[in-house]
Amino acid sequence: DWPSAKALLGDMQFLSRLINFDKDNIPDATLKKLKSYVTRAEFDPREVEKQSRAAKSLCMWCRAMDTYSVVEREVAPKKARLEEMQTLLAKANEKLSAKQGELQQVLDQVQTLQQQCENALKEKNRLAEEMDTTGNRLVRAEKLTSLLKDEQIRWAQTIESLAEAYKQLVGDVFLSAACISYYGAFTGPYREELVTHWSTLCKDKKIPTSAAFSLVSTMGNPVVIRDWNIFGLPTDAVSVDNGILATSGKRWPLMIDPQNQADKWVKNME
Repeated sequence: DWPSAKALLGDMQFLSRLINFDKDNIPDATLKKLKSYVTRAEFDPREVEKQSRAAKSLCMWCRAMDTYSVVEREVAPKKARLEEMQTLLAKANEKLSAKQGELQQVLDQVQTLQQQCENALKEKNRLAEEMDTTGNRLVRAEKLTSLLKDEQIRWAQTIESLAEAYKQLVGDVFLSAACISYYGAFTGPYREELVTHWSTLCKDKKIPTSAAFSLVSTMGNPVVIRDWNIFGLPTDAVSVDNGILATSGKRWPLMIDPQNQADKWVKNME
């Protein structure tokens, strides 16, 4: 009725009560009464505005409360369901996070084991390569040992030969000096006769000499003789002896050279 409405509108806290109105807990009886008003054609904000702007605002507020209550009744269960699902989702995410942590630990262990396996394989390959290398070294060592046995025999023979040559060194050097000093002008056969005669005299005088003395074996250097041959000196024994005579004396040699062999050799040496 109008007196009650007039008293309500005159309340100083009326606006505050509208602002703080508990719209989420409107009783069903109130909503039923409200529905009976908002369905009336005259309870339209445009119609009410013709009478009063303030009444229009109250009309709009009442219709908003009606609409909100309808929407709230439909949305509230969905919101509750949403909260329930969010709770379940949070628990599921928590379990998922725990399982992911456990999975990560397993993955880390797998990675560690994988790394250990790779390291073990690398070590195995290294040891296999080292074993092959060692085996090859042993094979080469056996070959070298076998060769050194033969070389040891040769060295022993060489030592015996050098020891014997050392005993005959004085006589061989004496015969070499005699050859360099005296038999340069003679032919090859006569040189051999001279060496044989001198060797016999040495034996008579108890001077040790080689059984088969030669000037080349005593005074010659194989490397130098090879260079002489490259420079044009003939390879026969007489020519090689002549090369030793020409290079071992303290005086300039007189070369009898009808074929110009000595001339060619000396010029190439220069």
